[in-house]
Amino acid sequence: MKLIEGEVNQIYLVTEVQIEERLTRRLEALGVNEQTKIAVLNKKGSGSLIIKVRGTRLALGRQIAEGITVREIKTGEIKDGGIKDGGMKAGGTKAAERKRGKTERMETAGSREAVRG
Repeated sequence: MKLIEGEVNQIYLVTEVQIEERLTRRLEALGVNEQTKIAVLNKKGSGSLIIKVRGTRLALGRQIAEGITVREIKTGEIKDGGIKDGGMKAGGTKAAERKRGKTERMETAGSREAVRG
């Protein structure tokens, strides 16, 4: 399937890049090449996409997104020695996840103190 057909909050694996050579080289320099994971963060009505690749968010126009062939990564495919998530959740960053975890720990600690008091 083409990346343009992808859904928001899904993770895909790039299988092929078929666009103009200079754009292909530029995408490779940005980390978008075959066997790379891409998370679709947002889709605009005009066809442009915001993706996350290797920890960086990129905006792609419709023509570029139509030239990237992908396949959806299913949860069961993420294994040791194979495709790993590496903190690439479409809905947030590692820092945001750490902050949420810290907040939850603080709330739990506060609850314990309230019970003791």
